[in-house]
Amino acid sequence: MAKEEKLVQVPRSTTAKEQGSHLLRAEEVAEVTRLSIETLAQWRSQRRGIPFVKLSRNCVRYRQTDLDSWLAERTVLTD
Repeated sequence: MAKEEKLVQVPRSTTAKEQGSHLLRAEEVAEVTRLSIETLAQWRSQRRGIPFVKLSRNCVRYRQTDLDSWLAERTVLTD
């Protein structure tokens, strides 16, 4: 007798991209902010600046939502 396989439908969850937490490389953040990659690296080593995610020893990413928040905090409103 062959085993009958049941397919279970898992509810679809929102993806990271749909939640706005798309991960960006340092080069992409540098392009958006016009900061140098070296500045971003210094800020990471000093634990300042834009929050980042360290995926491995040599792999750092920035969440789109963190970048957006960081930029919003620096918005100066004028009359």
